[in-house]
Amino acid sequence: MSDKTAQLLSLRPSVSTKPASGEAEIFQNLTLRPLLKLQNDLLVRVFKQYIIQRKNVYHKLNPADRQLYIVQSLKQDQKFQQFLRGLIIGHFTDQEYDTFLLNEHEINRRLFNLIEQRLLSHADNF
Repeated sequence: MSDKTAQLLSLRPSVSTKPASGEAEIFQNLTLRPLLKLQNDLLVRVFKQYIIQRKNVYHKLNPADRQLYIVQSLKQDQKFQQFLRGLIIGHFTDQEYDTFLLNEHEINRRLFNLIEQRLLSHADNF
């Protein structure tokens, strides 16, 4: 294991998960979940800034519409998606990046489902 890999892995918090069977699910549990936990505060700050850049429309919405706003922002804003993806992929080891490239579509789907869940859980704090 290279020094860079050891350093990247040492930053990650532990996350308890259920046993996984498929390669994408294992990657989700061993890589994505710990990285999202590590980056949680930054993800929240980034979304707060996203709201500000869009003239605080979010704050004028009712709770149900706020959740819809979060979901739609993640699904429709390609530039925002790329930015969020970079926040996580930048913490991959070389081996994890290789795995990501082999299963990019499935891992991206899982990544954005997890990001969506995290942001929705903070919907009242934006």
